[in-house]
Amino acid sequence: MKSPGIFAATRPIAVAGLVFFALGLALPLGAQEAPDARVLAARLDAMQQQLDATQRELREYRDALNELRQQMRVMAAKAGGEAVPGAAPETPAGSREDAASLRQAVTDLREEQSVQQAEIAVHEQAKVETRSRYNLKVGGLMLFNAFKNDGQVDSVDVPELALARTPGASHTSQGASVRQSLVTLDATGPQFWGARTYANVQMDFFGSLSTADYTSTAGQVRMRSASLETAWPTWDVHAGLERLLVAQSSPTSYASIGEPAMAWSGNLWAWVPQLTAEKTFSVSDSRQFQLAAALADIPDPGPLSNSYLRAPTAAESSRFPGQEARLGYRWGAAHESGVGMSGYWSPHDYGASGKVDSWAALADWRIALPARFALSGEAYKGQALGGLGGGAFKDIVRAYDYSGNYTALTKAVGLRDEGGWAQLKLRLNNLFEFNGAFGQDNDSAAQLRAVGASQANAYSALARNRTILSNAIFRPRASFLLSLEYRKLESWPLASPANTAHIFALAAGYEF
Repeated sequence: MKSPGIFAATRPIAVAGLVFFALGLALPLGAQEAPDARVLAARLDAMQQQLDATQRELREYRDALNELRQQMRVMAAKAGGEAVPGAAPETPAGSREDAASLRQAVTDLREEQSVQQAEIAVHEQAKVETRSRYNLKVGGLMLFNAFKNDGQVDSVDVPELALARTPGASHTSQGASVRQSLVTLDATGPQFWGARTYANVQMDFFGSLSTADYTSTAGQVRMRSASLETAWPTWDVHAGLERLLVAQSSPTSYASIGEPAMAWSGNLWAWVPQLTAEKTFSVSDSRQFQLAAALADIPDPGPLSNSYLRAPTAAESSRFPGQEARLGYRWGAAHESGVGMSGYWSPHDYGASGKVDSWAALADWRIALPARFALSGEAYKGQALGGLGGGAFKDIVRAYDYSGNYTALTKAVGLRDEGGWAQLKLRLNNLFEFNGAFGQDNDSAAQLRAVGASQANAYSALARNRTILSNAIFRPRASFLLSLEYRKLESWPLASPANTAHIFALAAGYEF
């Protein structure tokens, strides 16, 4: 039977999108997000100091006012010919005007104090108390995703790879989940040695799925990232499970958050245990250079993993950490534009199959253009980049296959790889944003042919992966968003035509 066309297959998503946009338009506009925890903490300290000073001034004004009142009673008694026991000396001219000024000053101070106390009360209401008594901000994103996939894909929630269509099988899937929702904890710690300290933990529900007879679409909690930061005016040192230093940004997408947009299609995106030091050199208020270096624990690539035990990766077996360095330059009133050059190196030890150096040279950019446009992206060239989210899920050839078994083949060879992504953004106003992006990861087909890569496995035979996306994001309020997105996946096996899949997605989110 002939399968329905793309537009007919996407009718439920289009209808749902119109309903969500209609509901969004009905919401009042102009809400603002809560200020950053660091700004609130600084404001609270300043307001407390000002409140103490105000209270001291009020006591002084109150004493002076009582004295003036006593003097006025004495003057009134004298004018009426009455004697006042223990009366103070005669009040000089203009005392009534002074008393009126003092009353007005006291009234103004009381009003200012009321405003400050109200702001403090709001802050205390939003503050989460911790054992350390330092500020903790709870935030996140409640995200609902609905999707329709036209074609065979590797994962229905966040497709990254288009697979060959099997005769007689359904080539369409649709569904919804909230697995890409985020929960974030931001803490502000003590100051020492002239530095401020911060901590951050971010979790999602993209860890795994239920293994019950009826599979649940609610995922299990996963630690996405975590960091501890110590910041001086020009130095910043942070450590934790973090985004790669050499690849810090991704295309904008609310349909692909569990793994960022363009993952395995030109976006080196891995979150890895990492220790980073950054130094900022300011040329002027609007221009600065950044020099950064990091040590990282690089994982092995591939879709397979052991759910219970963790063996050392090839990078960990080498006994040397991965090393990253980046030189960046930013400019603009809010440093909205920037360019950078990066380098990465990590030795890998495959035992009897030998050693391979993983390396990459990268360039990244983020440039504000006229008419509210912005251009961003990155490009890279290197080898053995599977652990960083490149290499089409592969680091090397010859050493192992994707059944997870090591083989006694000849010496391991690093798989050469190159790719990148670019995005053009148009932000019309605070309500509407439009994005278009393209990304591609390209392995060395010659190396794959030389070792006779298995055609039966979609990952080992994958030579090139490409993603094209466009989306529209509507924010009727600062904390509420609606997004419609289209993606096209093109995946080239080594000796076959490209497999293609079309993805239509609707996202609704509330940032808290």
